[in-house]
Parts: sequence; C-alpha cells; structure tokens
Amino acid sequence: MLMPISRDLRRVEEAAAGRHGLTMWQYAILAVVARRPGRNQAEVAAALAYSKNRIVGDLDHLERAGLVERRPGADRRSNVLTVTPAGRRVMTAIRAEIRHHEDELLAKLSATARRTFVTALRTLDEQVRRPSGR
Repeated sequence: MLMPISRDLRRVEEAAAGRHGLTMWQYAILAVVARRPGRNQAEVAAALAYSKNRIVGDLDHLERAGLVERRPGADRRSNVLTVTPAGRRVMTAIRAEIRHHEDELLAKLSATARRTFVTALRTLDEQVRRPSGR
C-alpha cells in the first residue's frame, strides 16, 4: 500500500526540485545540511544512505549554483558543509511545494487520522532505520 504513495511523493519531489534546477537527491542534501550545518560530505551521505562517491558531483553542482559552501574542517582532511542564504530560499520553496501536495494527499483524513498516520509513519521509519537486530 505504501509503494503507490511513495512513488507519487517521489514524483512530486523530483518535479519540485527540477523546477529549481536540482535533482531530488540534491534537494535532500540541501535539507540535511540545513538541518545540521557543519557536517562533512561523508556524514551527509550516511544520513541519506547515499553513495559517498555520487554525493561529490551533487555537491559540486550545489556549490556552483551558490546553494552550498564547502570549507576545510578542523582536521583539514574533510570539508564541512553549510547552506547559503540562496540555498535556504531554494530549499524552502521546494519544501513548500512538497508540503502543499502532501496536504492535498492527506486532505480527506480527519485531523485525528492524520496525526495517527504521521505517528505510525514515524514509528515505522524508526524501526527500519534501527541497526540490524531489530
């Protein structure tokens, strides 16, 4: 039952990001870096369960677009990432488009049903993210 919903939301995310010249993954990188600035690219890749190799090209694109900055970290072996003001504006605009669609998708649920659904999703998300040995 979740697959059609997941596909629909992914399509919406890809379209919203695309309208801003980004991929869904680049938007996700922006969101992770904005949530906790100062992470290095390996930490961001791990947070997204994304390839450490592929993230480099995405960061190059985000940096060229003026949306993310890389600065040498404390140990100078890795760069720390921050979202620029322009990056925050783009991320906020994409997020607003996605949330608008989510609101439309969930509009037929009562407020109580919606809260229950979101709570259930969070519980399931925590369960699947838990290390092996659930």
